[in-house]
Amino acid sequence: MERLGFGVIGVGTWGELHARVYANTHGARLVAVCDADHVRAHQVAVACGGAKVYTDFFDIVSDPEIDAVSIVLPDFLHHEATIAAVRAGKHVLIEKPLATTEAEALDILREVEIAGVTLFVDFHNRWSPLFQPLKHSLERGEIGTPQQVYYRLSDTLYVPTQMLSWSHHSTVAWFLASHCLDTLLWLMEARRHHDTIERLYCVARSRVLRDQYGINTPDFYLTTIEWASGLVTHIENSWILPESGPSIFDLKCEFIGSQGAYSIDASHHGAVKKSTHKVEYPDLFVSPTIHHHPMGFGTESIRHFVQSLQQGVKPMVDGIDGLAVTRLILKMEESLRLRQPVDVENIYVL
Repeated sequence: MERLGFGVIGVGTWGELHARVYANTHGARLVAVCDADHVRAHQVAVACGGAKVYTDFFDIVSDPEIDAVSIVLPDFLHHEATIAAVRAGKHVLIEKPLATTEAEALDILREVEIAGVTLFVDFHNRWSPLFQPLKHSLERGEIGTPQQVYYRLSDTLYVPTQMLSWSHHSTVAWFLASHCLDTLLWLMEARRHHDTIERLYCVARSRVLRDQYGINTPDFYLTTIEWASGLVTHIENSWILPESGPSIFDLKCEFIGSQGAYSIDASHHGAVKKSTHKVEYPDLFVSPTIHHHPMGFGTESIRHFVQSLQQGVKPMVDGIDGLAVTRLILKMEESLRLRQPVDVENIYVL
């Protein structure tokens, strides 16, 4: 099998993972990396066995050795790089969210259709060993009809104040709620059932990050979603958890059905515990390294993109899924502006 050539645009922490996956996946080869920071790009290229280095995404998408690219830029910068890649005939993996405006999301989908390339939006929770058993349980009806869901995915202050230099240009809704929303839509098979969400109400506050750190972005979002089935879900996304926590994120999810319940605790799982000057729970699920190779569900979604291209099949997540999430986050923002619940139309219609 001829190996496909891949490039990565944006090689921060997560972009480096993409580069490592392409460099360690059968049938793929890492051709080049691109980052505005040339030193960083060179470091990642060397660490991944050697690859060409670019600092302008127009240059990397023009490389004839590259068949596909990962776009791992800050969420508000996805549109221009994606359009450039698609017009250059490259298949595209784009990190969530697809875009931060509906107009940009629709523009991307139109250009993908014209170019006839593959677009994959990396909502990697669909590959999580934490959520896969829940999906199977729901399909088998083991907990009955879902009645209420509590879903918490939050980060410590480290993320917006130190890890992300661009947090003031984004929100925890785009960064984390996007994962939650796609996971719920997938679990409830919303796309297949059409127009499943009827209404949502969102509350947020901007005090800690703005007043203490000078970062003008909301501290947290609390979102209640009403579904046509009668299900009510409550999503909690925060960027102000204390840094003393055992992990930079906290993930909890509980589905309560008419005949049972299903609970997930991904951040305080207790399977492995390291105690030094603080207690830590090492990553076992997202992207652990085993014998120098990237593993975990954060890598499996990227490998799924590779395999989809090799087999010439449609990936499990596409631009329509990305559009749906973008629309829901925009509805969250609308609810905040109006300070009241807002109705949700069919989020999958082009």
